[in-house]
Formats: sequence, structure tokens, C-alpha cells
Amino acid sequence: MKFKQMRYSRGWILALATILGISFGGYIFVNRAITTQAYVTNCGIIDYKPTSVLKFCADGGVAIGGIEWETWSARGATGTGKYQINDCSPNCADGKIYYADVQIQLSKSKTLNGKDVLTFISLKTKDGKNLPLSSSPRDAWPLELAG
Repeated sequence: MKFKQMRYSRGWILALATILGISFGGYIFVNRAITTQAYVTNCGIIDYKPTSVLKFCADGGVAIGGIEWETWSARGATGTGKYQINDCSPNCADGKIYYADVQIQLSKSKTLNGKDVLTFISLKTKDGKNLPLSSSPRDAWPLELAG
């Protein structure tokens, strides 16, 4: 088959489309892998996409559990979860735990141990009502200092 005939054949077009598709897909895969390799500090531990985050590491009196991440990158992360707080009445072991559904945002990326680490969390209730045992629908804290 001469080049001129091959140039107009469907096989040639299919081969070119396959090569372009694989190249583009490889680029997207590598780019996403590079831009999403971020971590979060969680009670002194560098963690990747944790399903729970503590505010006070010593007693776990305030935490967010059941976290589902919607976005995740070195620039920040967003997700949803369930905020929980223990009223510690009459003591923390026997206290009542209150819950609220929240939206979560991680920010303030730093390089720690050679990794991009998100070090600040802010949250707000999904329904706009105040967080349990609080006069605000919002809370925020630096994760690197938790506990």
C-alpha cells in the first residue's frame, strides 16, 4: 500500500486518533496526580483525605466525622461531614453528644516534611442554624495546633 492510499484509509485515522487519545489521557492523569497530592494535619499526623478531624486531640470533645470530600487539591479542599460536640455534663465520660451537618473547607497550604499540607479548617452548618452549644453557625481552627 502506497503512502497516499494509506493516508486516506480508515485505519490510519483510527491509529492517529488512538495515539492522540492515549497521549491526552496520560497528560490528564499525570496532571491530576500532581495537583491532588495534598495532605492535612490531624492531631499532629499528616493524613490524606481523613474521614474524621478532631478539634481537641486530648479528649475528642469536638470533632467532625463521616467526612466526604468533594474537592481536594494543594490549594484547598471542600466536603461535608457531621460536627459533634460533647457537653461534658456532668463529666465528659457521661456527657451528651450533639450533632450538626456541616460544610467543610480546608485551606492554608504549607510544606511540611516535603508534602503540601492543608493546615486550617473552617466549617458552617448546612441549614444555617447555630452549631450545637454555640451562638454561631460557623467554627474554624488551625489544624497544626489542634490539641
